[in-house]
Amino acid sequence: MDLHHQRVLLLSASAETSDRIFELCSQCDHHQLTLVHCADLEEVEHQLDHFPVSLLIFDLASVGSSVTMDALAQRLSPKPLVALIEEGTAEQLVAALRSGADDVYVIGELQLHPDLFIQSVERQLKRARYIEEVYSLRDSLERSLDELREDQHAAQQVQLNLLPPTSQRINSLEFDYILKPSLLLSGDFVDAFPINDQLSMFYLADVSGHGASSALVTVLLKNMTHRLLRNYRRNSSFDILSPVSTLERINREMLLTSLGKHLTMFVGVIDHDRSCLDYAVGGHHPLPILRQNGEVRYLEGKGMPLGLFDEPHFERHFCELDTAFDITLFSDGILEIIDGDSLREKEDCLLRQCSSEWDSPEQLLQSMMPAGRADNPDDVAIMRVRRDAL
Repeated sequence: MDLHHQRVLLLSASAETSDRIFELCSQCDHHQLTLVHCADLEEVEHQLDHFPVSLLIFDLASVGSSVTMDALAQRLSPKPLVALIEEGTAEQLVAALRSGADDVYVIGELQLHPDLFIQSVERQLKRARYIEEVYSLRDSLERSLDELREDQHAAQQVQLNLLPPTSQRINSLEFDYILKPSLLLSGDFVDAFPINDQLSMFYLADVSGHGASSALVTVLLKNMTHRLLRNYRRNSSFDILSPVSTLERINREMLLTSLGKHLTMFVGVIDHDRSCLDYAVGGHHPLPILRQNGEVRYLEGKGMPLGLFDEPHFERHFCELDTAFDITLFSDGILEIIDGDSLREKEDCLLRQCSSEWDSPEQLLQSMMPAGRADNPDDVAIMRVRRDAL
């Protein structure tokens, strides 16, 4: 609809009144005004069905049906309606207002005080334009929201396709995870893949913020790690063999993107022949929990987030693995949902939960969710790496 063009309907059975209204409306300060005369209700209904209408002028003096006017006022609402009455008695004025009129004029005033009627029509058209602008903005916003929803669903599908299977077996190890975004898209990301027959890499990353911009970084992260894997298999780079070198490469590329995003990350490489874990921490918290040989503990380590510093410091750590073990990794969103008044209490809660038996990361998450809570304020990811026995 052209917001500068407005259509006014006149319902009147009087030719004299219609001519006078046309004459007065032609004097309105409005350059794109169309006045349509309707002799009966059927024509009014046709106009309302097929054209946008800004104002209805209802001649009660000739049509004489306040019930009809009330029905049309409700249909046109919140657009205005001006009523014309035969006599200016209090009863007729009140009846017209109660039937939905926004303004009321006596037929005789059209000759005596034409300026007042012209001003009223201009005022009502201005009000109608505001309403039409709101409608137009609402429609534009709804279209934009629909496009945004489509884009986000498409981005969600891309992100889901980049994630590994929720449960997989790699080099005699079981990898399973759950990822629960707080919004449609997630800033948390996990991956696990074989480097060769002897080595397997896994990681959990937590990108700052939420939504599409954070999800975009997870797409870049997947590309970076698998590019390092391809380079290794082409013998052009061996950074993928070292968790520290992997973090350093990702940090450099994050700085080059200039996205203003940073992330925390835990990267581990398991050597199956030596039965040991080589890992590095990029500012990630909470640290993974290792359970083996009847002991449950947090892995040691510290480091700096990725994407903030030109020369961050990462430490290399080794951990011997028993014939049977499991390592559970969490994103920091888990700390937002578990009970505890302090960080120490929440960390102790995670240790207790990992000490007990559970079948899947999803079951572990549900056991820690407070009763009655269906959503989470932050993205939550839980990943488990397990070996039952050699």
